[in-house]
Amino acid sequence: MSRTDDDFIIRKRLSITIEDRDEPPSPPFPLSPYEAAQQSPDVREHPKTLRRYEQEPAQLSSYLRLWALANALRLAAGLIPGTALRDTVQRQPVELLFLLVALAFMCPSRPLVAGVALAARVATNAAKGPWMGNSQLWATLMDFALLCEVVRAARAAKKLWAPLTASEEAGVVAGCAATVKWQLAIFYFFSGFWKINTSFLNPKYSCASIFTVQPLEYLPDSILFGWPSVKAVAQTIAAVGPAATLVIEAVLPLALHATDPTLIKVGVLAVATFHLVIAATPPPSNVSSFGVTTVTRLFFCMPRAWSVAVEAAAREPLLMLALAVAPALALAAVYDLHAVAPSTVQGTGQDYHLAYYAALCVLAGRACAGPPSKCAPAAEEKKASRWHVGAALFYAMALPILGLQVKGGCLMFSQLKMHGGSNHLLLPTSLLQRGLVDAAPDNAFAGGVVRINSYSLAWVGSPFAEHMGPRTIRVIRDLAGVPGEYVWAAKQTTRDRAAPPPRPFAYTISNLGLRRLLATARSQGEALDVYYERLAGAVGDETWRTATPGTAYRVRLAADGSVSCGTGAFYLSSCGDRELALLAPPSQPSRALAFMLLPQPNPIVPGMTDEMHCVTWG
Repeated sequence: MSRTDDDFIIRKRLSITIEDRDEPPSPPFPLSPYEAAQQSPDVREHPKTLRRYEQEPAQLSSYLRLWALANALRLAAGLIPGTALRDTVQRQPVELLFLLVALAFMCPSRPLVAGVALAARVATNAAKGPWMGNSQLWATLMDFALLCEVVRAARAAKKLWAPLTASEEAGVVAGCAATVKWQLAIFYFFSGFWKINTSFLNPKYSCASIFTVQPLEYLPDSILFGWPSVKAVAQTIAAVGPAATLVIEAVLPLALHATDPTLIKVGVLAVATFHLVIAATPPPSNVSSFGVTTVTRLFFCMPRAWSVAVEAAAREPLLMLALAVAPALALAAVYDLHAVAPSTVQGTGQDYHLAYYAALCVLAGRACAGPPSKCAPAAEEKKASRWHVGAALFYAMALPILGLQVKGGCLMFSQLKMHGGSNHLLLPTSLLQRGLVDAAPDNAFAGGVVRINSYSLAWVGSPFAEHMGPRTIRVIRDLAGVPGEYVWAAKQTTRDRAAPPPRPFAYTISNLGLRRLLATARSQGEALDVYYERLAGAVGDETWRTATPGTAYRVRLAADGSVSCGTGAFYLSSCGDRELALLAPPSQPSRALAFMLLPQPNPIVPGMTDEMHCVTWG
């Protein structure tokens, strides 16, 4: 029998319906040649003839294309007015990064291109130091794990420019998949764990009592404010929101480590849904960039299925239509809400991260709806790297305990006290700042806590700007009955920002935060007048933090960088040598230890002094 006849027979057998073979019905989209070959009982009988029908999808290429789009969006968002990313992105080689990301999208299978693009993003993110956001830091740690595998595979295959084969690409993904899943599980777990504190669990103060109620804003006013039952629902949501958030974030790590294929799909869809709700929540809680970062990495939970879905995006008309319609519908759904309050991700522009996230959800659905693989994997998943997992654990758990990181930690919306003591129910925080409060004044951790009562630069108040629109405030106050404030300290900037306008709250911060404030103003050539009180000790309750009198000082920084310091609000006498030393830059060794520490301000909100109000450090 000729090769042509044999090929015809195989094609005929592949066309046998699922019903004729007493198997579950086929999905409502055409199978790719690879998927069709997997469903055929003739794989073992005709392995050579079927080889071209069962090609392994290009796993690394598929992932890097998703990665490249996510990174291009992140870079573009930093160029939009009204977002704090502008400060850090504009200090980087943006044009070069765009070029490398584009090359990674076009030539993802070439080790040199993939390695340089990944290395550039890891290096430029790391260069941001303490200004790096939590999702960026998560991405950097996971990108580094993938970069190590790309380098290993390139050395093993002795390839630099030549593209990797499909099986070699699968080997790269299998080499770091377990590591990435462990990293994600650790990040999610501690994002929930650090919320086990008295402030987050108090419905009157909790961030969760605010952002879990906000989806009700999609209701028309006639229902939202006219139906008594909606008010009851809002108050119930606000009451259970903190506990529900803890439960969800505790379950997510388990979903990422399931072994049953069905449970894995359930886990992927659950995580994708969780981030979809976050992304679609009205401003200022619409952190769609967070979902783009994490759900892109869900690729490693089922890489073959995701790869098939990505490759199908260029072949299946129905999938192409869904990928075009979903982003448009997402932007249309939030348009009116974003017109009232600025997006904390996209600033004053459209939330294009939400659009891309909607497309990611479509691909996740396609990956989960595809038929299960009946072929052996092209590469066996390796054990997780102890070094990478250990680094993730140290970052997520040890850094907050030691007090070596605030912004960028797994502390989003946690309301965890990182100066003035700990409100966590199980663990202490910022031990170095407590233990070294009376250390030599050139130590970065010396000086305890200061209360900033007034300041002359408008951008100091930008972190306290009102991000919520009038309708949102009405929902939170009148419907949910939550008196707490909503403060996005994570969006602090070192330049004037008109939208949203700054609010001049008094606030507390560690002494290193005061030092950084003076150093920033000096580096920008700006004059600064600060009136502050240095509180006694390093630990206290909210009354101590917000109202207990401390030793008062006034510091004036001239545009030329010269500093004058006096006691009291009116310069009653000159500051002592120790106080002047506590305002000067710290010594190099302690500064190096505090490299990732950007102390965050805790605003003093009148009437809210029982617990720490809702504040996020992102």
